[in-house]
Parts: sequence; structure tokens; C-alpha cells
Amino acid sequence: MSGAATFNLLTRLLNYVFAIPFLILGIIGAVLTVIVFTRKRAFRHNTTINYLLAGAIVTGIHLPAIYIQMILVYGFNISLMNTNVAACREHTYLRYVTTVAAISFPCWASFDQYAITSRQVAFRNRWSSLRIARIIIVCNMIFWILIYIPVLFFTGIRYGVCVFIPSPYTTFNTYVFTPLVYCICPIAVVTYCTRGTIQNLRSNVILNTHDRLSKQVRAMLVPQLITLSISGIPFGFQGVYLDITSYIEKDTFRIAIENFAGQVILIFYHFNYVFTFYIYLFMSSEVRKVLQRDVFGFMRKTRVSPFNVKTDNSISLRPLNNINS
Repeated sequence: MSGAATFNLLTRLLNYVFAIPFLILGIIGAVLTVIVFTRKRAFRHNTTINYLLAGAIVTGIHLPAIYIQMILVYGFNISLMNTNVAACREHTYLRYVTTVAAISFPCWASFDQYAITSRQVAFRNRWSSLRIARIIIVCNMIFWILIYIPVLFFTGIRYGVCVFIPSPYTTFNTYVFTPLVYCICPIAVVTYCTRGTIQNLRSNVILNTHDRLSKQVRAMLVPQLITLSISGIPFGFQGVYLDITSYIEKDTFRIAIENFAGQVILIFYHFNYVFTFYIYLFMSSEVRKVLQRDVFGFMRKTRVSPFNVKTDNSISLRPLNNINS
């Protein structure tokens, strides 16, 4: 088997071994996150959890609508988006909107932690309000829906592949906007807000920030932010590399390696969507309690208990004392 064929096989195996299980785990996790975060009053009234809940809802849309298409392309060479222009534009638009919206909510959650621990009362009261958090969630979704509208006009099918059409917008999106949105801005926001939160927590001025739920929320958020920051570096700059090398003639071996690397980067970036609920479950006893009480408890109640039906097919014989009786 040639080197190119080997890497093409490995790319398909990544889908069978990782991508498909990731899809299933991610959808289950998103659904359970929504159920758990909406069942407990303390969760519903926690501003940070509201941001994480919004992220879970978008993830529940992104995985079946977008990630399934990526699995079909890389693993089975089946894709409607590579044969139909309308499907190509719709897929690319939804991919950008749902991907960026989902990763933006953990960043807002990081900012919320900074705000609720701030020593400035006016700043803390203004930004830690549940009403403000819900307004930000709605405005955040509207912003990404509007900002990516040009994608609908600058994507198409070239050489049998759904890609951006060469244009000034494509250049801007590849070299400026995508690295900013996926890598630079998340790292900057997470670093600044986390550092500020730590400084605020070291002071003894802030009240109600060291209770059990607040500590668990911060413990849930930190691993998610670390994964987001690290995975965003290769994902954000992958397009820059592909555009720079697009004018170089590539043999089948190099193309196979690039496809394999792209699949690895894609799977790694989807850690942000797949494992969030399981991070929450591991880091928070409150999440485990709600899951056990409401989800598993409901399953136990609705389970049909088996019962035994005994049928007596025996025949008993008795003498006939009187034939007329």
C-alpha cells in the first residue's frame, strides 16, 4: 500500500473510531446539559450557567446539522454540499454561525466570572444581572447570524469541492477574521478574565463568591476554557496554511497528509462540543445529583416492571356419579 493510500485509510479510520462516537457522545451530552441546567432553580438563576446552557443548545444544533456532513465527506466520500451550490452555501453559513456562537458562550461565561467577582460594585451589579446575561445571549446569536451573511455570497463549488470563492472577503476571512475569532480573541478574553477573576478571589471584599455552587461552576469552566484556547490555535490558522500553499502543485501523498492533518485538527477542535457535559459531570457534585435524581430517577419510574403470567393448562378428571346430574 502506498503512503497516500495509507493516510487516506487513516483519515477514514479516524471517522470510524473517533468522529462517529464523538457525534453520539456530543449529542447525548448536549441534551443532558440542557435537561440538567433547566431542572434546578439555582442553575437557572446562575448567570454563568445560562451562558453554558446557551452554548449547549447551539452545540445540539451544530453536531447533527454540521458534523454529520463532515463525517460523510471525510469518512465515506459522500456529500451533498459538494454537488449542490445551495447546499454548499447553506452548510458553510451554518457551520460558521454555529461553530463561532458555540465557542463564544464559554468566553462570555469567563467574562461573567470576572464580573461577579469584581470589587467594583457598579460594574458587578450591571454585568452579573440575569436579565443582562439573557440579553447578551440573544444579541450574541443575532450578531453572528448577521456577521456571516457574506458567506452565502462568497462560497461555491470549485473542482467538485465546496469552498470560498477567491475574493477580498475570502482573503479577509482567511487571514484576519478566522484567526481572530477562533484563536486570538478567545485566548485574549480567557486569559484576561481568568487572571482578573483570580485576583478578585484573592481579595476578601467579595461576598457570595466562595459558596459551593460558585466554586463548582468555576471548576466546570476552567477545563473547557483550556481546551478552547489550545484547540483554537491550529484550527484558526489552518485556513491560512491552505491558502498560502494553494498555488503550489501538490502530489497525492502531500494531499493525503493534509487531509489527515485536517481531520485530526477537526476532531481535536470538536472536543469543545463533545466533552463539555462530561467535564461538568466530573467536576460538579451538583450536576451529578440532578442527573441522578431527575434523569435516572425518571428512567426508573418509567421502566416497565416484568410480571409473570401463569397459565394452568392441567386437566382434572372426576368420576361421573350421575350421568344426568
